[in-house]
Amino acid sequence: MLPAAGTGSRLPDRELSKELLPYGIGGGHGEPVISHLVNCVREAGICDVIIVLREGKRDISEFLTGSEWAHVTFSYKMTQGTSGVPETVALGLQDAGTRRVVFGFPDILFEPKDAFVRMIDRLDNSNADVVLGLFPTESPGKMDMVRTDDEGRVLDIEIKPDTTALTLTWILAVWKPAFSAYLGDLLRNNPARLDELVTGTGGGHLGHVFQLAMADGMLIASESFVNGRSLDIGTPDDLARARAWIS
Repeated sequence: MLPAAGTGSRLPDRELSKELLPYGIGGGHGEPVISHLVNCVREAGICDVIIVLREGKRDISEFLTGSEWAHVTFSYKMTQGTSGVPETVALGLQDAGTRRVVFGFPDILFEPKDAFVRMIDRLDNSNADVVLGLFPTESPGKMDMVRTDDEGRVLDIEIKPDTTALTLTWILAVWKPAFSAYLGDLLRNNPARLDELVTGTGGGHLGHVFQLAMADGMLIASESFVNGRSLDIGTPDDLARARAWIS
């Protein structure tokens, strides 16, 4: 599942949806950022992709009709906008049924490219309801920072902290149907619990839902890629860095 319901307001003066902005120009690639995530999903053996798409961003669906993606089935949930990522994800889950979900942000680059393979293996061979993919970050104030124990169990998530000693952020997730059901139930029947957490943080974050799920007894594990790297292209400075990204 890929969320593409945002406005990309931090990147003004562009003709394309931010997910289609090119990366790797310095390395001679110049591919749209979204292609990185779709390729990683496909290499993990996943052929069904749900994209929650904001009206006005149909250039994304047009790009994904290319022959390069012939072996991937894309389905779209259209929206005028949502209150945040939790609502966006819940909208996409309406078409997920009881399937296991693999989740990534289409405006974030990451390595290793086989991260999903390792995360799915951990999910399938553990009691975890969710497995988060953790990566180093140089911008903890813009990310969800994750604390784990020695076995990789997630103990806490700090949402965009002003200061922190944590070094790893989650940017990928895989989960079982139980978490999909949990998110849907939370938004339908007890949204006030989520609203209490997101006050003052600039909108809803999926990290808040993970916090509540852990408080309610769900097991969230992690797969750490301490030697990996990631880059959110959502600001002009980071987009400039993405142009030098070489895989």
